[in-house]
Amino acid sequence: MRQLKMLFQTLLLVAVFHYSGAQSGMGKHQPYSSYWFIDELLKWSPNEDNNVKFNKSYLPIQDRFVDSTTQVNPELSTEPSVISLIAPYTTNNHPSQGFQTVEQYAFPYWQYIDYLVQWGGSAGEGIIVTPTAFWIESAHLNGVEILGTVFFPPNVYGGKEEWVHQFLQQDDTGNFLVADKLIEVAKLYGFEGWFINQETHGMGEKEARLMQEFLKYYQQKASGHLKIMWYDAMIEDGRVIWQDELNHHNSMYFQKEDEKRSDIMFIDFGWSETQLEDSHKRAKALGRSPWELYSGIDVQSKSYKTPTNWKGLYKNEKPYTTSIGLYWPNSTFDIAKDKQPESVYEEEQKFWNGTILKEEVPAWQSKEWKGFSKYIPARSVIQRLPFSTHFNYGLGRFFNEKGKRVSNTEWHNLSIQDILPTWQWQVDTTKVNIGFDFNESYTGGSSVKIEAKTNVELSKIPLYKTALSLTGKEVLNIACKGVGKLQYVLYTNHGSKHAFHVKLDKVWNENTFDLLEELKGLKVIKIEIEFSGSKGDMVYLGALAIRQKSNTAIKKPKVTIAPFKHDDSVELYVHIEGDKQAEFHNIYRIKNGKKIWLGKTRSTDYYVAPFKINKNQKTIEIQVVSVSKNNSNSRPSLKKVSLK
Repeated sequence: MRQLKMLFQTLLLVAVFHYSGAQSGMGKHQPYSSYWFIDELLKWSPNEDNNVKFNKSYLPIQDRFVDSTTQVNPELSTEPSVISLIAPYTTNNHPSQGFQTVEQYAFPYWQYIDYLVQWGGSAGEGIIVTPTAFWIESAHLNGVEILGTVFFPPNVYGGKEEWVHQFLQQDDTGNFLVADKLIEVAKLYGFEGWFINQETHGMGEKEARLMQEFLKYYQQKASGHLKIMWYDAMIEDGRVIWQDELNHHNSMYFQKEDEKRSDIMFIDFGWSETQLEDSHKRAKALGRSPWELYSGIDVQSKSYKTPTNWKGLYKNEKPYTTSIGLYWPNSTFDIAKDKQPESVYEEEQKFWNGTILKEEVPAWQSKEWKGFSKYIPARSVIQRLPFSTHFNYGLGRFFNEKGKRVSNTEWHNLSIQDILPTWQWQVDTTKVNIGFDFNESYTGGSSVKIEAKTNVELSKIPLYKTALSLTGKEVLNIACKGVGKLQYVLYTNHGSKHAFHVKLDKVWNENTFDLLEELKGLKVIKIEIEFSGSKGDMVYLGALAIRQKSNTAIKKPKVTIAPFKHDDSVELYVHIEGDKQAEFHNIYRIKNGKKIWLGKTRSTDYYVAPFKINKNQKTIEIQVVSVSKNNSNSRPSLKKVSLK
């Protein structure tokens, strides 16, 4: 088990290069996400790093709320949770703001996790890895805390004892220099802390003591604003001996008397039911919640086909001992047949919702992969107006605006992923097919498609868990198209139900409904659709918003553009000073009077990947339009950019 796990970690670099194969050559001025060895981090200054402005996230983490009345199973506690350790790309050369292909991993099930770790690091690239800006922003939009990684590899796979010693060095006054730098980086880039994975052998009691002091120092300096996740490997005397539980050999890295050392802890993969029961008891004895322990499931190689001891995690159809730690759940991308969004999402649904394996398995292995959606209540952040979604998955083969094509170029950028439906999907699948469609879109690169598999009298499909207080001055905006009958239903905290029949056509159609006095003072707690139709009828959901009836006026942005011309192509650095009410900024090229979409960002700085121009072209026209939270646009800012 240990050797297998270490081999997986060492093969990280090889495996993630699989992702890069789908990405065409990067531009010469492409900004990359940050990674370092220890000595590099200590020398690093944000003022001397040209990529910093592209690696910052400006989106604060959104608050989540609890409402058991709209849970699928109201009896489930919201304390147990899931942490996801993903390795979506290489440690080095990871683009800061997205890719020019759909063959990259995007995550649609934020509602079931509380933490995301951007896993990475290797002896050949760097051992400290920050989360990429677009992963930070997508996590924060959904109320998920995100951590970077500090990875000390096993010696046999390139780990060096000196890296641990460098990590633990102190100045003359006792300050841990690396801890200060880690805090500086997390605050600057806007993420929640670090996962420390110490698996380098050769340490002794001195290093064990210093590591505990390091954790204590970090907690004091972070003042509760940043977190540490500790990995079950190093024990109290400094040796690396995985315990597969919380016990007297490793608990001092989690809690020591009244001192919190780590906020959460990842238990190694070899645990038994008894070990998790013991871990549960020990956490309580230490005055900590057992749900702050995450029992690891290594799904890197087999995804949902991984043999898993569910008895240690679930009992009586409820989480039982600890929370759940997933290592490499982005393996859904790895096993997808063609790496296209449709096939990847098909695997995601099996992973998160559960499935019965079709192939034969050994007698000791269950054919059932239980998944997580039935055991972990879906979380939601939708509690402030305006609420708006275009069911945008975060990637696309094209980009549409209100049903009109403004780009035919593939893209991947999770910074502009919408909040996706809370329940994917609570519906009778013998009657209705439902899922994301990547060939139709109202705005963005995707929509939700509903198809009748047989004649359907009435199919109720819950979409969003909400807590939206209405004043009687709001409107409900819906964009859809297709054949069949469709209505949106708003459920309130007073038990009332309000239905809005949608006009359908073969082209995109906008519907606007006033939410008048009858809803004033009520809280919308669930948004559902009701679909009826004959076999073969299809409906596409393109947009949904609840917002103030009056639009928010926003100022046009101030824009500065730095071009980098290469023969018949050009890259751009775009700096945007936008209105405080702006949610996004859309960037276009104006060519022969036609708008061509180049990208969309929440940030102040955006990199536009190389696009074709005429070799002899002296200028190009770039337009930037800011978009408010209620989807109103600013006046365009137009720049004529010299290419000399």
